Amino acid sequence: VKIALVVKSLGNGFFDAANKGAEEAAKELGDVEVIYTGPTKATAEAQIEVINSLIAQKVNAIAVSANDADALVPVLKKAMDRGITVISWDSGVAKEGRQLHLNPSDTNLIGE
Repeated sequence: VKIALVVKSLGNGFFDAANKGAEEAAKELGDVEVIYTGPTKATAEAQIEVINSLIAQKVNAIAVSANDADALVPVLKKAMDRGITVISWDSGVAKEGRQLHLNPSDTNLIGE
């Protein structure tokens, strides 16, 4: 199973830590390959290029932290039409461009 972790931009410690956790989970699960990727500049256009490349690679799933909630919808719909599972995390994608959103934090809990 190939799961792509698409971040807003590479070289960010938050996303590097998320990748480390994803890699650890993949080892526990077995038969899971994590593809850690994203643009060098945090733009929707750059993420769209990355996602198109992942569609061509026929990954099984894309987990994306969106640079623009609406701009990514068409390319992510294309991914879903090709049978790729799409979730957003951290910064969500509009509902029509994903199957699930994972919010890693709750502002009320952070305040406690």
